[in-house]
Amino acid sequence: MPALGKEIERQLTPDEIALREVQGYIDKVEHQAETQEPPVYSQQQVSPGMMTTPRPTSPNITSVIPVSTKQKIILPLDQTGVEGGLKNHVFEGLRWLSEWCVMMIKKYPGRVFYMSPQVNR
Repeated sequence: MPALGKEIERQLTPDEIALREVQGYIDKVEHQAETQEPPVYSQQQVSPGMMTTPRPTSPNITSVIPVSTKQKIILPLDQTGVEGGLKNHVFEGLRWLSEWCVMMIKKYPGRVFYMSPQVNR
């Protein structure tokens, strides 16, 4: 029987303990999100691969949307190097490089170009 004037303290569950520990942090973050204004991007802050478009919900805020630009892919070998490398043994590095070049050609058709022969010499 507990002594008079003292209440029996009940055991807290792990969820209740975790909630008590993070409640202050959650309140702080929610308050910060409510009082903070969203960032407004100027034209100098936007990189060349990005495009600004107005948001439909608020007229003064713009969002940044990435624009996909397909760049050329230059292989580290020329065409004769790739063809010669495919004839090498599997355990040689040139064979693996040639196989990688063929994979890139198949994966990105129309975007992959061989290295010019002048650079390779």
